[in-house]
Amino acid sequence: MTGFAARLRRATMAGHRDAETRGFVTRLLGGAVPPAGFAALTAQYLFIYRELESAATAMLEDPVAGGFADPALARVAALESDLAHLYGPDWPSAAEPIEATRAYTARLRERCSTSPAHFVAHHYVRYLGDLSGGQLVGSRVATVYGLGRAGTAFYRFDRIPDPKVYKAAYRARLDALALPPTELDTLVAEARHAFALNAAVFQELGTTYPGDLVPAA
Repeated sequence: MTGFAARLRRATMAGHRDAETRGFVTRLLGGAVPPAGFAALTAQYLFIYRELESAATAMLEDPVAGGFADPALARVAALESDLAHLYGPDWPSAAEPIEATRAYTARLRERCSTSPAHFVAHHYVRYLGDLSGGQLVGSRVATVYGLGRAGTAFYRFDRIPDPKVYKAAYRARLDALALPPTELDTLVAEARHAFALNAAVFQELGTTYPGDLVPAA
């Protein structure tokens, strides 16, 4: 794989690996995070995606970023459905952003509605991850926490029948980005920062919800 998509993947590989190997994530996949910890993670995603999808609405008509703002990727409604299952009907009062999430959403709010490079960087980190490793995470947590499909709608993309084909088209769009070299550099740097923000969320959740369960067999 060559082109800008390959450059972006190489530049963020270390950050991606760091985020996905955080203790909270590995314990979650083993069923060793309390159910409240999984619910809290789902809540953090809601706050993050609300900001990102608000930015996507603002970017719809942008000649550079508009092609990425695909409504088929929208996650907010699925997350709200998951939280209603995990917390019950009073979920809006139960779901609270943690400090790391506040920092993450502030960055999205400040940069992504006006800067195509920043928007695409965060869009890439979140949605391409969701369409890749996120599918495995969703399947695993549904099993280890006995959720089935309920509570894990976030991980399913019903409007994207073939994620592999979609991801290939997404990478082609990255390769075709009409941005000057300095803006492409900004995009790469921001994507790295996005992974760091995501890792900080996992870190804080890992401290708040320590491994007090016996891992699932």
